Amino acid sequence: MKFIWNVLKWCWKGFNFIRDLVMNIFFLVFMLFVISVFSLLHSHKSTETLEQPSALLLNLNGYLADNRDENMKWQTLLQEINGQPAPTQISTFDVVYAINHAAEDEKIKGLVLDLNYFEGADLPALDYLGSTINRFKQSGKPVIAYADNYSQAQYYLASFADQIYLNPVGDVGIQGFSAQHLYFKSMMDKLEVTPHVFRVGTYKSAVEPFLRDDMSPDAKQNTTRWLNQMWNNYKQGIAQNRHIPETTVLPATEQYLTELKALGGNSTKYVMQRQLVTALATPSELSEKLTALFGQSDDDDFQHIDFDSYLATLPDRLDGIKYPHNIAVINVEGTIIDGESYEENVGGDSIVALLRKAQSDDRINGVILRVNSPGGSAFASEKIRQETEQLQKLGKPVVVSMGSMAASGGYWISSTADYIVADKNTITGSIGIFSMLPTFEKTLKKAGISTDGVSTSPFANVNSLQTLPKAVSERFQAEIEHGYDAFLEVVSRGRKLSKIEVDKVAQGQVWLGQEALQHKLVDELGNMRVAVEKAKALAQAKLATDTPTDFDVVWLTEEATGINALLNSFKQESKALLRSSVSEMLGLPKDTQQIQKELGLLTKFNDPKGQYLYCLNCANIK
Repeated sequence: MKFIWNVLKWCWKGFNFIRDLVMNIFFLVFMLFVISVFSLLHSHKSTETLEQPSALLLNLNGYLADNRDENMKWQTLLQEINGQPAPTQISTFDVVYAINHAAEDEKIKGLVLDLNYFEGADLPALDYLGSTINRFKQSGKPVIAYADNYSQAQYYLASFADQIYLNPVGDVGIQGFSAQHLYFKSMMDKLEVTPHVFRVGTYKSAVEPFLRDDMSPDAKQNTTRWLNQMWNNYKQGIAQNRHIPETTVLPATEQYLTELKALGGNSTKYVMQRQLVTALATPSELSEKLTALFGQSDDDDFQHIDFDSYLATLPDRLDGIKYPHNIAVINVEGTIIDGESYEENVGGDSIVALLRKAQSDDRINGVILRVNSPGGSAFASEKIRQETEQLQKLGKPVVVSMGSMAASGGYWISSTADYIVADKNTITGSIGIFSMLPTFEKTLKKAGISTDGVSTSPFANVNSLQTLPKAVSERFQAEIEHGYDAFLEVVSRGRKLSKIEVDKVAQGQVWLGQEALQHKLVDELGNMRVAVEKAKALAQAKLATDTPTDFDVVWLTEEATGINALLNSFKQESKALLRSSVSEMLGLPKDTQQIQKELGLLTKFNDPKGQYLYCLNCANIK
């Protein structure tokens, strides 16, 4: 009886799931049309000006990335309608743009960082934003940060402020960095999936999750080296910003526990003892302090203008080309795939189209390729690199600005540029290549299914439902070895190193930017500002005049308009809705999203030759 009851209960859950899913899909279609109208209003630039002297409130409700999230999501719309915080993808370059303007704006009297809903960013983005805040402080205007509690990323950004406030019962969660990965070998063994892997490189660990249940000693050693260096950079940055000893940022474990216990486990007092914050303040007390500093608004708050509103008063940095001489910026952000960009993947064809636009426009004198990618398709990566080389042949210099990550395929497209600028914490290198073809002949056999047929050669019928012929395996391995040699050749030519020198720092090894500089894989450490100045200098040298030229910086972006934009948005939102609905039905924890993401890599890989320049172990840093 209990068994029948459980079956009925699961049937009822399934019925409810299907009903809710269908209703949500119809609701989503309706909301997308509403959003298309709302987005036009939302993105329309305000004609209002700042009337009262105010503070710029940097209320970053979301996470930082290079690109803007141009699609207004239906969940975000509902949250905004209900007056709830709506986390979004915020462009780091928009934030920098607003702060730079605010520094010269007489109506802006200071900068206030509300970090309560800031979901974080990579360390290079935080450093770039921090350096911009430091430049803002040179105007003599105060910078104040506050939050009820600080995560590591929130606090790192807050550390650039003149004053840091914390709720009297809050905490600063500095705990260290961790790089964790999922491994699927035992799962694949249970499913009797045969992973055929072809690779070159001692440290090429991108496919380890499908071959092992743990990290190999070589991969662990490599990751430990650069992760510790990144952690040291984090501590040094905070110590420098707060003028405190580096050892107090996060004391040694025994010292930490001893000092915390001496305070009765009061972590807030311990934060104060380590001088991580200026003072403790309740929201009311903080409001009084800010009102005394910036004046009172009509709604009894301190006089301020929030980030989105202030950005709307400024000319859009994506407005296009206005002047005769320009440096164009093209973002390559996400996994590199063959074809067009979609979701979080950047399409080789999409970037090629932007590079060709830069080639044909005489008003563009140089290009900055902003790379923030772990790599992906070898074919798509080479197509992008070919087009950057064509720019150089036309006399238009190419400068690479590396963000958080420019590894494997991200380094391939960078390697032959005229100049490479990396952040000291950029994850780069991973010079290696692999191919993977899982086959399911044992899985089918277990289910009582077999495949059979005839072919004129062992290469004629290669598929995942039958055993991979030995000749096919040998062909794949030979092509991968050729691909690795081609990688060495490209880097050797671009970096003016011998192939032997490149091979010593290749083999799939991952390097931080500061190490890459020592190994001559990059030319200089710095942020986008450094890359812009270098691109202008190189472009000036190409002009047939010694008269200094005023170069404008323009951003070339992919644009989806009209029905295509609506269909793309519908496709993405439908997938997200289906994933969340299934997770809720099964009661899966949020951490299962990491499993979906890492297993989903197999569906992203669409290289026509099945060859990949991808650094899986570069990601998932906490």
